[in-house]
This record gives sequence, structure tokens and C-alpha cells, in this order.
Amino acid sequence: FDFAVSRAEMRVATWNVAAVNQNPFEYWLTHPDPEYTRLMQAVEHFILQPGEQDVAVGSVFSDGMFADLKARMAAEGWAGVAETEALWQADFCKRRIVTGFLKDASLGKKRLASMPDRFTNTITAADGSSHPRPAVINSFTGPMRSTAEWWAQWLAFFFDTPLELAGRDGRPARKRPVELLVPIIRQKYPDVSEEEERISLPLQLLCLALFDAILVHVLNTLAPSSWLPLKQQLVETLIVGKLERTAELIGRTHASVDVFCVQE
Repeated sequence: FDFAVSRAEMRVATWNVAAVNQNPFEYWLTHPDPEYTRLMQAVEHFILQPGEQDVAVGSVFSDGMFADLKARMAAEGWAGVAETEALWQADFCKRRIVTGFLKDASLGKKRLASMPDRFTNTITAADGSSHPRPAVINSFTGPMRSTAEWWAQWLAFFFDTPLELAGRDGRPARKRPVELLVPIIRQKYPDVSEEEERISLPLQLLCLALFDAILVHVLNTLAPSSWLPLKQQLVETLIVGKLERTAELIGRTHASVDVFCVQE
């Protein structure tokens, strides 16, 4: 048999569009405003050499704030609220914000802040709208000029903001962000103790609250008047309408491509 071999070309392109998360501070950017560079350098120095600014967690996240959180968690009927309070009083409130908390590798291994962040950093509702948690590391641009101002919004987001979410069966499910949290399972994360697994819902929410509070404190300490306007500008440039701009650019510059691979 004779087979006619047809040689056809396929044009393939690939583009690393960068991270899919919503953190405008994840990468160091080339920015025309020198205040951006000053801020990033100041944060880096703060983390590497905090010195006297490495204050106790309890001076950033007060006992009154913990009492607010405790009351809300107790109202959810969670197990382990009392035990979490004991850990707050005996351990967490006495830690240093950088060397004792942000740089504590065990918190990362146990997913005590990253797990709740995963579910609440930016929640996509059934209608496609985005709902970021009041925090530094996402697209939230509401007022955070003080820890107290941020805290009221953070509590309201978790406990008072029902959202219409897409359910697994395709039907919308109305849930508050606090209802999206899941226990941290020791079988999957062996650094978690049996007791930490049992109280993992209140414990992880406390750790996330401390993480967010510390970052708000750091930025308001280093650049109280400039960090939030810079963040608002970065969010507008990097996050708002990113998918639409990406699709428009691909269509305009690579219309002749047969296969286009989009990567993180």
C-alpha cells in the first residue's frame, strides 16, 4: 500500500502568566514610585532583623480581640475553644511576632495558618464575584489604617457575611466564610498532634487571625500613609480584570497560534 504522508504545521505557544493567587505583594515588581521600593526593603529588613520591633504577639492582638474571637467561635459550637484559649494565654500571646510566630516553621508544617487562608483568602461566589478576606495578602482594599479598624471587618467577614456559593450538586449553597473551614487531619499532616487535630477549627482560626493582624501591624508601622494606596494601585493593575486582559492580549497577539498553553 502506498500512504500519502501529509506534513502539516502546528503552531504552539506557551505563557507563564504568573501565580493565580490574589496577593499583590507576592513578587517584587519594577515600580515607578520609589515608595514601593522603600516599603519592600523596609519589610525585608523588618523580617530579617526585627530588633526591638519584634514585640509580643499580645501587644498586636490584644486580650480584648481574643475575647471577641472566643465569643464568636463558642457561638459556632466548636469543640476546643477553651483549650485554644489556654494556648493563647500560655503560649501564643507571649511569642514574638517575627521570631516566635512568622518564622515558626512548625506552624507551616501543621498548616495552622495556611489551611484557613486556602479556603478564605478570596472566595468566589456562585455569580462569579470575588470576596477577599480583610487581609494584606489578597485584593482586599478596604480601610486598614489600624489593627482595630481591620479587626472589625475581619470578624464581620467570617461570621456575619453569608455568601451564595456553588454547591457540589450545582445548586447554590448559602454559607458564611467561617463555615468553609475544615479540620486539619493528623493522618495527612503528621506534625499535628492528636489534641491539635481535635481543636483544629478554633486553633487554625486563631492562628490566621494572628497572622493577618501581624501583617497589618507591620505595614502600618513601616509605612502608615503609603502602603494601602500602593496596594490599591497594585490590585487595580495586577488583579482587577486580569483574566479579561490576558484573553484580550492572547487574541490580539497570538491569533495564528493553534495551541496556546497557559501556565502558572
